[in-house]
Amino acid sequence: MQNGADAATRDPALERAFTAATITTPDPEHSLHVARLSLQLVDQLAEPLALPAEGRDLLAAAALWHDAGQRFTLPEHHLRSFDIISNERLHGFDDEDRLAIANIARYHRQSTPELEHTGYRNLRRERRPLVEQMAAILRLAEALDASHLQLVDRVVARVSPGLVEFDVVAASYPTIEVERAQARGGLFRQVFRRETSFRWRRDVAGSA
Repeated sequence: MQNGADAATRDPALERAFTAATITTPDPEHSLHVARLSLQLVDQLAEPLALPAEGRDLLAAAALWHDAGQRFTLPEHHLRSFDIISNERLHGFDDEDRLAIANIARYHRQSTPELEHTGYRNLRRERRPLVEQMAAILRLAEALDASHLQLVDRVVARVSPGLVEFDVVAASYPTIEVERAQARGGLFRQVFRRETSFRWRRDVAGSA
C-alpha cells in the first residue's frame, strides 16, 4: 500500500502514518481514499465541533489501516484490524496513541464503543471521547467509498446547531455511497448530537 501511494498528494498526517509502519490492506486505493475523505471531514468539522487537534493524525492512521483485518476474515475484519494495529510497533506514536488508533479503526463499521469491549475499556477515560469522535468521522468516510471505486471526489460539510449537512461531490450520483453514509450516520449523530443529511453535488470538473 505504501509504495503505491503518491507522495506528492499526501499531507503530514498521512506521511506520519506511512512512516510509522507497513500495514497492508487488500484494497490500498480504497484505504487511501478513505483516509483523504476522513481528513477533509475532520478539517472542516474541527472548529465548529471543537475537535482535538491530536485526533487528526490518529484518524489518518486508523483510516489507512481500517481494513487490515480483511487479510484474515471479512465478517469480523474490524476486530482483526484492531488486533493487528494494537500489536504493531508504530514509530512516532506512543502506546496510548497506538491503542487509540486501533480503537478508531475497530469502530469503522457497525458496533458502538462500549465498556464491555476490552480495547475500549483500556483507553484512558479522557481519551474515549476523542476515539468516539474520530471513529464517527471514519465511519462516514468509509461509507462514502462503499463501492471501492473512488466515485466521491470530496465532501463539503456545513455545521449548524442541530444539523450537519454533507455535500457529496461526484461526477455522477454515487447511489451506494450516499445510501451507506445515511445508514452509517448513527454514531456521528450520537457523538455530536446533531442530525445529518447527505446530498449529491455534481462535480463538473472531475477529480482534482
